[in-house]
Amino acid sequence: MKRDIATAEEYLADIGPDQLPIVEKIRRALLAADPKMTEGIQYGMLDYPGLANLGAQKHYVALYVAPVILAKHKKNFPGVDAGKSCLRFKRLDQVDSPALEALIKDVRVHRKSKFAKK
Repeated sequence: MKRDIATAEEYLADIGPDQLPIVEKIRRALLAADPKMTEGIQYGMLDYPGLANLGAQKHYVALYVAPVILAKHKKNFPGVDAGKSCLRFKRLDQVDSPALEALIKDVRVHRKSKFAKK
């Protein structure tokens, strides 16, 4: 569900009580990965530049990351619906912190190596 919102604070205020704990848990992990990261809005969802996008959809919370990295980590999220570049969380208990932290770490390493080659 795309929102016409300009700031992360507005976005968070617009999320329903069922999804807010899921978004907050994933958001904390993303922000912890790089304390200097600027949180913004892109494509109508929360944006963590060079790392991920996070969106509360109608029936799930989607975390979008690099497809090549997600392919290696999908197995660490049993019961979570996954697309080519996203994980779709429907319940808070599906957000496994160690698996999420490992995924985010690999995304950061991938992004750094990708830009270091240029």
